[in-house]
Amino acid sequence: MIDLAAGNYKYAGSLEDLVKERFGLTPTRYWQVMNQLLQTSEAAAYRPEAVRRLNARRRPKTRLHSRLLP
Repeated sequence: MIDLAAGNYKYAGSLEDLVKERFGLTPTRYWQVMNQLLQTSEAAAYRPEAVRRLNARRRPKTRLHSRLLP
């Protein structure tokens, strides 16, 4: 599953099609399972760079607004 998520896909929908074909999951369910998998030490040991990149993608980016600072 990590290898599939870490891949680069040329066309929109390619990942979704592969997920349905290989795992029989909807894209939403696939990412729910992936989010749980990415939190395990086994995933980090298997593909550390891919796990770091995928975790960075799922974390929300926060911005500091100058109006909030004194």
